[in-house]
Amino acid sequence: MSERQRAATLRKLFPGIEQLRIELVFNDPNARTPSPSPQLHTLFSAASAFFRFACPCADCDGDFDLTDAVTSLLTSSAGRERATCLDGHLSCHGMRFRDLGAHQSRCSMQLNFQVKSEPHCTA
Repeated sequence: MSERQRAATLRKLFPGIEQLRIELVFNDPNARTPSPSPQLHTLFSAASAFFRFACPCADCDGDFDLTDAVTSLLTSSAGRERATCLDGHLSCHGMRFRDLGAHQSRCSMQLNFQVKSEPHCTA
């Protein structure tokens, strides 16, 4: 069973959260090609509380772990009736395998992210 499958739901860990939006914008300052497309993940209360996202480089073994950022945001916003937001930046720490493993190098992919939480309506 994978870590994502073992993760508790948002509802269980953060009962006051109705929806969580995670925007990911990638940039590789060393790339000769355009950056990967941005990603938007919308998680509802029944979704797994799993916040690691694979590096978009097909030849990279790294990922971006937003667990601490999301946990910090949701813990600090507990009990609030309005949306809260957090912006951040991470670097990939994976290795890129080029030419079928003949050459390895550190991945230089950068991530700018925004996490926005929407509380349950109390109407």
